[in-house]
Amino acid sequence: MKIISLLSLGIGLIFMGLLTSCDNQKMQTEINLKNLTPVVLKQEGTEIFQYWEFKNDSNLWTHHFKIPANIKSYKDTLENIFGKDSFNFHVQKMAYQDNSYQSVQTLNGDSINAQLVHSKMVGKIRPMQYLEAQLLDYQLSRYPLFSWPTEFHGFILTHDSLKLVKVYFAASDQPWPPKPNVILERLVEELKQGWTFKYHLHNHYEPRSSHYLGILAPSMADAQFYQFLFEDFNLENALITNGFHTVEINKSEFSKFKAHGNE
Repeated sequence: MKIISLLSLGIGLIFMGLLTSCDNQKMQTEINLKNLTPVVLKQEGTEIFQYWEFKNDSNLWTHHFKIPANIKSYKDTLENIFGKDSFNFHVQKMAYQDNSYQSVQTLNGDSINAQLVHSKMVGKIRPMQYLEAQLLDYQLSRYPLFSWPTEFHGFILTHDSLKLVKVYFAASDQPWPPKPNVILERLVEELKQGWTFKYHLHNHYEPRSSHYLGILAPSMADAQFYQFLFEDFNLENALITNGFHTVEINKSEFSKFKAHGNE
């Protein structure tokens, strides 16, 4: 009887351990930036500069997750406007990346950059990841992307020995993000403390004539900014999301894009 009882107890403890492990994994997956109190660095009118810090968990980087409410609302709105089939076609069109992509001759630097990505010469287009979706959803909870489109800055830092992620965020009610000087000042000190500037994230959107879906490629201004962040803060990767897919660009590719100052 004792052996059976001990065996039952052991199985029970293992089962409880598995439940705890699952709960911990679920907790990490369900980090919701809207429910986490940020550290506010500066706020002027609608401009905010703040950061969050939390445990680095693999689920932050997964593309398997439930779409956050504000992004889903944006998706549903576009589906209602264009119809599901047309909407899905344009989502896939914006994410198309293949060597067979037919480039056209142009002097427009932004168009050249887009062609570099779509022809698979630079960058990698992939599904949006969990942390990226959280940052976009946070801004959409402030200003819905369909009715009040804006862009934000997301500076994503990691610390390997501490196993932490720190995300600096800058945004306003304007179509473009505010100048993040207060964050850049902090980055200088963060790098000295062992943090790595892993990603810079921002979002793109377009007007109705382009089906609202943002271009998954850097503008000339973006490319210039990435080069600056690499040279001064050793940025490792740049990310641009349109709410459905994200293009990831390694620092070794920044110089391949057309940028202001190197036309």
